[in-house]
Amino acid sequence: MENTAKAQLALQAGTEYRAVGLRLDSNGEIVMDAHDMGPTVKQIWDHDDYEFSVTVPATSVARLAFELLKEKFAGNLGAVDAFRTFCKERGIEHEFFSWP
Repeated sequence: MENTAKAQLALQAGTEYRAVGLRLDSNGEIVMDAHDMGPTVKQIWDHDDYEFSVTVPATSVARLAFELLKEKFAGNLGAVDAFRTFCKERGIEHEFFSWP
C-alpha cells in the first residue's frame, strides 16, 4: 500500500530498540505501528524482532478525528482559533466562517 503521509512518532535506540510510526495509506487507512528488537524480544518471542500495529479503516477515520479533536480541545475556550491555526500550519484544507 502506498503512503500519502508518514511520521516517526518515537524512537528508542540502543540494546532495547523500539521505533513507533504513523502512516496514512492511499486507501485512507491510518496505521500506527511499532518495531522492537533486543534481548527482551529474543527472550519473550525467541525471535530477533517483533512488529505490531493498529489499523483504522478509512470508514472510521472521521470518527477517529472527531474523538482525537474532542480530547485535544475539550475545555479550551480558544479551541476554534487553535484548530484553525493547527490546520493552517499543517496545510490541511479547511474553511473558516464568522458572522457578522
